[in-house]
Amino acid sequence: MDISNEAFVSLYDDNYINEDLIIYQGRFYIYGTYDIKCQGTIYYKITDPVSINFKARVYKYDTISDYIDDLSMEEISLEIPGYKIINAEIVQTSNGEIYGYVNDIIIKSKDTDVDYAQFDIINMDKIPGKLAKLGYLVYAARIEFEVNDYTIVIDKNYKYNKEMHNNLVSKSGSIITHTGRIYKKDASRVKTKKLRNILNNLSTALSFSCGRYINIINAHGYLDGKESYREWCKNYSSDYRFVFNWTSTISNYYNIEKYLSLMCKKLEDSYYSGAITNTLDWYLESLNGNNIDNNIISIQTALEMLSYVVLVEMKEVYSRQEYDSHPANQNIRRLLKECMLDTSISKIDQFSMELKNSFNDGVDLITYYRNSVVHPSKSKQGNKLVFEDMWNTTLLGINYIELVILYLINYRGEYTDRFKDISFGQVNLVPWARSQTSKTR
Repeated sequence: MDISNEAFVSLYDDNYINEDLIIYQGRFYIYGTYDIKCQGTIYYKITDPVSINFKARVYKYDTISDYIDDLSMEEISLEIPGYKIINAEIVQTSNGEIYGYVNDIIIKSKDTDVDYAQFDIINMDKIPGKLAKLGYLVYAARIEFEVNDYTIVIDKNYKYNKEMHNNLVSKSGSIITHTGRIYKKDASRVKTKKLRNILNNLSTALSFSCGRYINIINAHGYLDGKESYREWCKNYSSDYRFVFNWTSTISNYYNIEKYLSLMCKKLEDSYYSGAITNTLDWYLESLNGNNIDNNIISIQTALEMLSYVVLVEMKEVYSRQEYDSHPANQNIRRLLKECMLDTSISKIDQFSMELKNSFNDGVDLITYYRNSVVHPSKSKQGNKLVFEDMWNTTLLGINYIELVILYLINYRGEYTDRFKDISFGQVNLVPWARSQTSKTR
C-alpha cells in the first residue's frame, strides 16, 4: 500500500483532555442467570484507574425488576455487536438503569487479515519527526521504523502544541497525543492475532523512552478501505507529566526511530521481554517515586536484575552459581564494566569534593545509600548524605539503568546525560559507540 506523508488522524480527534472515549453506543445484551436486553454505551475511561465501563437502560425493566438486583452478585457476560463476548460485572442498578465494568483486559472483534491497522497512543512525549501534512498545515510529526516484517508509522496529533502540553501538565491529564499505523513491508496482509503483541512491545518501548507508562489503547484494522477489525486494551497508563530522562535533549528523531526498532525487536524474545518489562517497573518507580529513600531501593533492585541478565544470560561472564556467590555491588560493578560505563564520580561536578573522597565509585555510593535506608542505624554516623547528595545519587543510578538497557538492545545512538546536558540538542553518544568510533580512527 502507498503511505503518503498525509498525517494520520485519530477517530477520537474531537475528544477533550480526560474525556471518556465512546467504544459503542446502541443495543447490547447481558447474560447471567437472567438474560437482559439493554440500550446504552460502552466507554473507555482514560484517567487513572483506566477501565472499560458500561451504562445502559434495561429493555422492559418492569418485567424483570424483581430479580435484576441479583445480577450484581454474579459474574456476567456482555454481547456487544462487533465484538466477542466478554466478562463483566454490574456495580449498580437504579430506576431501570444498569452500570458496570468489563473484567477482560482486551475486548476485540473476530481475528482476521487486514491491509493495515491504525492505533491511538495516550500521553506520549512531543518528539521531533519528519514533516507531515494535514490540509494546508505542514508540521514535524512523523517517526517511522521497521520491526522485522512490519513498518510502524507514528504521527503526532496536529493539536499537540505548547498550549495542549501546558493543559496536560496543569490537569495531570490524559488524551490521545499520537496516532499510528502498522502494515507489512511487502504489502501483504496483517494478521490481527499478532497485533496486540506488537502493540504491547511498542507500549513498553515508548514507556522507557518517555519515563512513564504509555498506553496504546486501541487498534482498528482496515481491509479494502473498510474497518473490519477493532480492539481495545485496558493497560495502565500514567497521567501526563514531564519526566527528564535519556531522550529529553535528543533533537535528531533518527535516534528515536532506531531505538524503537531495536527495542521492539528485543522484546520479541520472551526471556528479554520479561526481564526488560520487570526492570522497567523498577526504573519507572525510581524515576517517578515521591519517596527518595524508596527510589534508591528500586534503583539497586533494577541494577541487580540487569546484572544477572547481562552477566549470566547474555554474555555468560559467570555461571549462576558464580553470580550468586558474589555480593550485589560486585556484580553491579562488573555489569557496568561490561557495558563500558565509567563508574568514577571524580568528574561529576554535582558531587562535593568531600563526597568524592569518601567513596570509591558510583557503585560504592549507591550501595552505601541503599544500605543506610534498608539498615537504619542509631549511631551518630548514620547516613552522611545530605538531601542534594541523595538526589544526585538516585540520578546517577537512573543514568546507569538507562545506559545498561540501551546496551542490552545494542543501541548506538545519542542519549541525554543528566550530569552534562541541560538543553535541547545537547547529547552524547552512548559510551560503547564512542569506544568503537575511537578504535576505527
